[in-house]
Amino acid sequence: MTMVKEALDIVIEKLEAWNRANTSNIKPVIADIATIAPERGKRQDLQRSDFVLVYETAHNEEVPDLLYNFVTTRINITVDVRTAKSRSHLQLLENEIRRLIHVARKGDATNYDRMVFKTRTDLSDRTKRLFRHTFQVEVVTLAESIA
Repeated sequence: MTMVKEALDIVIEKLEAWNRANTSNIKPVIADIATIAPERGKRQDLQRSDFVLVYETAHNEEVPDLLYNFVTTRINITVDVRTAKSRSHLQLLENEIRRLIHVARKGDATNYDRMVFKTRTDLSDRTKRLFRHTFQVEVVTLAESIA
């Protein structure tokens, strides 16, 4: 039997295919925020590198009306992008993330069926020269057996 990957690991794996040529020849540090040492999630050295921090936000299951042996699972993953370079550089990072998610939108039918780029929130702080966006990426598994 094939081992099914966690949604968080799938998103990180897709982001690891980063193309530096699309972001001024800079690849950010990509990490699961749970693997970062305490307080490092808040304090990165943004002068040294950009960061893409990933964490699970929500896990929802929908049961169809007729088939109670299956559920549709929707897992929301937050992708938190931070840079101190510029707003235009943040836009390049966003474009690369969108590209990677759209390339992977059709799943492999084993680990997931669909990956959807949902929302973007601007959390930039211009007084601190912190340019930051968070994105919601939804990983959907259709007709997952629960029997």
